[in-house]
Amino acid sequence: MTTQTTILEKVKIGFRPLQPGEPDWIYRIRREAWDRYLEQPLPERVQNIWRYTAPESFLAKNIDALMNLYPVVPDGSNGKPYPVTPEYAAIGYNLDNRMTVTKMTPEISAKGVVFKDIYSALRENEGFAGRFLGKLVGASFGKFEALNLALWNTGFFLYIPDNTVIEKPILMNRHPGGQFTMGRLLVVVGRNSEATIIDDYAGECRLEDPAANSVVEIFVGDSSRVRYVNLQRLSSRCSSYITQRAQVEQNGSLYSIFGAMGSALSKVNAGTILNGKGADSRMYGVLFGDNGQHFDYHTMHHHKASESYSNIDFKVILKDKANSAYTGLIRIEKETANCEAYQENRNLLLNKGTRAESIPELEILADQVRCTHGATMGPIDPEMLFYLESRGVARVEAVKMIVGGFVEPTISQIPSDLQPVLRNLVLDKLGSEL
Repeated sequence: MTTQTTILEKVKIGFRPLQPGEPDWIYRIRREAWDRYLEQPLPERVQNIWRYTAPESFLAKNIDALMNLYPVVPDGSNGKPYPVTPEYAAIGYNLDNRMTVTKMTPEISAKGVVFKDIYSALRENEGFAGRFLGKLVGASFGKFEALNLALWNTGFFLYIPDNTVIEKPILMNRHPGGQFTMGRLLVVVGRNSEATIIDDYAGECRLEDPAANSVVEIFVGDSSRVRYVNLQRLSSRCSSYITQRAQVEQNGSLYSIFGAMGSALSKVNAGTILNGKGADSRMYGVLFGDNGQHFDYHTMHHHKASESYSNIDFKVILKDKANSAYTGLIRIEKETANCEAYQENRNLLLNKGTRAESIPELEILADQVRCTHGATMGPIDPEMLFYLESRGVARVEAVKMIVGGFVEPTISQIPSDLQPVLRNLVLDKLGSEL
């Protein structure tokens, strides 16, 4: 345990007073989460999920200043940049001053969709939005999740009513707004509905060693179909910590796509609870690290209902002494039957000095199931390079072709307007020298 952590846990740092206009129930949740944060020790490194990343890396450096960063109520101007372009049904973004702005097309607004900053949503509708807050990622989830629940200062709330199909994606631009940005996203999708959500973490923060702590909670109703895209392309000076949990009900489906190219240090804990019969969850990931970047991704599929299906396919590319750690857990509860679960993690190491770790885990408490898992890691097959070079393809171009083929099956799963973005990010990472 570090000196910084010891001091933090020995000194009882009082929570801030109630702010004007802040509902008592929100303040109570925050204060209880703060107490829970102080009580919890740092995660132990013996756990697989923390084996490869030091927990103290995500401690807030200036807790007093962070305590005084409150959510900002929109001023009604709705902002000037980022108009709703034809390819999106709605766009949201947070400004450097933590102001969160959302815009929707008249078509989806008429359908009863609610898309606004999370603070306003909670203030205006405790009975609805409030009953979902922290139900999947609460104060007891972990130390840094408790910190987020206590001190979140920006974020979005999205509600999609029953029987609502939104054909175009909903885009959320998340930008670091200071030394330590605390974001939250709460999505509630009713029955028999459909939507694509793009959660884009991007931007350049001028402050030294900026950090982001974000929590995402997604509720997918019966027979609904949701695609969630988490794209992390923050500045190389940033560190990011993201916890995502979803719950899928009967015959619902969630496709989660994770793309990570940015941030010096990135840790993601993503999981889905298959809560209803016939629930379907699929996770796809493309991670590309260079220049000493560190990625630590943990995925979890928790089968609580019979005849549920899950699949995980994570692709990792590393160069220039970058390193990646992937841990994946599949848990199938007792008294479930006919569940299927698959997990695959492939790592492509472009040069010496890179390092990849992969730990698949299975907790199977039922008999009638079908589960498989696998992991591979290694350099590009020299025979592939020889084949292409013998046909006149330059070595750099040959590597780009092989890497492109490696990630294309995953990229093809994301919304069509984002596919060129992710392909270009991969090509930019490859550069001209390999």
